[in-house]
Amino acid sequence: MDDVNSPQALRDLFERLPASELLRQLPQLLALIDTEGRVLAANPALLHRCALSQDALEEMTLAQLKQRLADAGEAGEPSEQAYPLRLDAGHVLLWSPGEGHGRYAAQRDELTGLLTQRAFEERLRMRLARQRDGVFIRFEIDQFKLIHDAYGRQASERLIAQFGQLIASLLREEDEPARLNGDGFAVSVEDTDAERAWQIAERVRLQVAAQGFEWNGHAYDVTVSAGVVAFADAFFDFTELMAASDAACETARARGRNRIEIYRRSDDELSRLRGAQSWGARVLDTLEANRFALYRQRIEPLASANGRPHYEALLRVRGASGWSTPAEFVAAAERYGLMPQVDRRVIARVLREMAGIPPAQRPVIAVNLSGHSLGDQGLASYIARQLEYHEVSPDLICFEITETAAIANTTRAVALVDALKALGCSVALDDFGAGMSSFSYLKTLAVDALKIDGSFVRNVAHDAVDAATVESMVKVARLRGLKTIAECVENAEALTRLGELGVHYAQGFHLHRPEPWSLP
Repeated sequence: MDDVNSPQALRDLFERLPASELLRQLPQLLALIDTEGRVLAANPALLHRCALSQDALEEMTLAQLKQRLADAGEAGEPSEQAYPLRLDAGHVLLWSPGEGHGRYAAQRDELTGLLTQRAFEERLRMRLARQRDGVFIRFEIDQFKLIHDAYGRQASERLIAQFGQLIASLLREEDEPARLNGDGFAVSVEDTDAERAWQIAERVRLQVAAQGFEWNGHAYDVTVSAGVVAFADAFFDFTELMAASDAACETARARGRNRIEIYRRSDDELSRLRGAQSWGARVLDTLEANRFALYRQRIEPLASANGRPHYEALLRVRGASGWSTPAEFVAAAERYGLMPQVDRRVIARVLREMAGIPPAQRPVIAVNLSGHSLGDQGLASYIARQLEYHEVSPDLICFEITETAAIANTTRAVALVDALKALGCSVALDDFGAGMSSFSYLKTLAVDALKIDGSFVRNVAHDAVDAATVESMVKVARLRGLKTIAECVENAEALTRLGELGVHYAQGFHLHRPEPWSLP
């Protein structure tokens, strides 16, 4: 076997060997991809690494193969030293494990290959610190939620990947396009003004509208809305810049979508923006001063009442009129990337309260995790340390992750669920049924319970469709050995019907109104 460690040796081998022999001999991981992004073949090294058969590749796409490589622990992207074979069918992509690939992979979104939000934020903060002239452009796909709800995760991921490829092809590499959470994308363009940036965004908008989106042989119209913000108009402050771009993008959507709005400090949106910035400061103050409380709400069994009581821990924030639900607080924390800190504070407070209860009397507590915490790589180890420090048994803690967050970050959700279960904690999928393809995620997420979305529960006693939907969820849950919890139970009729349908637990104002548990 030839030495293929140098680029020149690889070039020589490409010229000398036929494709089949090349795939067979090279020790690097290789796959043959056609022009539509379908995987046609792979060499033995790649098949072995991913535990795949050649037949299993027939329906696989490049994005799915990259995910399989990531699951197998193969960091990195297709190597920069990947050379095209002289075949009409496609190209060979070469994965070469090496130093720096782990960091590179951590900075790249797995669906699009663009920068991740975290990597983009780091680079943008550095740009702002230099106070160079530049513009921030934020894009959002107008039809993303519609396509996701109607056709499921595969279709929405295909749409995200398609837009990522398009935006990368239309922009310069130094503009550093990135994928934000969900359907958001961003670009930071240096040495330009808002009017020039508008032209860049307009080129993207027109190309998206012209290209459309195809799924299962059907064509769909797709548009984007964009917000343009000059660095100078955001006072060179990162949080203000993000809030301004969000305001501009929201304005574009409110004015009919498929349009671009340039943020100007004189706009009416400024008052709303300042309110958001004020909330950002309040989030930090609340965290630093520990000015939040825990409430709890009982989760009642619908059959036998044996065993420990179950509660859900609920966050409350001190306001002018006392303790209140934290809708604005959470929205601001999410906007400024502070939810992982909030989640950690809540976890620590819950375990501190549990430690003050005699072990035999401790309840089972459900703790909510935000979608932003799915990307907190140190969260599982933090939880392990807190459990050990407070001497709380992990089987008394159930973490709730919303279905929408799990769908938006499936790979991270799977990794976190597995890590939490390895600690001995349980995991529930909250708001289950909110998506149109909910059942498909149960094959990849090893959760212990399904928390049925309240939209199916409120009228379950009088709506045959809601009742049938809940019944189907219960049947699937039982087949997979999962418990079911119905939230938003507001009357006795709903409670009785849920018991008839086989639901295991119920939660709602009819059973128990949230009560203070832990005040500062």
